[in-house]
Amino acid sequence: MEGTYGTNNVGFSLYHLMCEDNNGESQHVAQYFTKTETKGALSDFLRIFTETNDVSITKVTITDKDCSEIASMEQYFPKAEHILCHFHIIKSVGDRLKKKVDG
Repeated sequence: MEGTYGTNNVGFSLYHLMCEDNNGESQHVAQYFTKTETKGALSDFLRIFTETNDVSITKVTITDKDCSEIASMEQYFPKAEHILCHFHIIKSVGDRLKKKVDG
């Protein structure tokens, strides 16, 4: 799951949910606009998705370091292992190092 931040003029975030298909290819399966990026709002999105799709075979979930995303994924994909996105980890480390150097 990934959210876009500050990409429109009305203040909504767009969340994307992607899955890997049987060929190992990423498939975009759901989108969700939200005004608030809370665990409750993200849980509503995942509740609707899991009620209409069989997610029992989900083995892994991936998010950035956002605690609301992680908590929501753990609630609706309890058997899946959660990992952090490699790109976001590297970006976060770089941002923190830059703050240390600049500060």
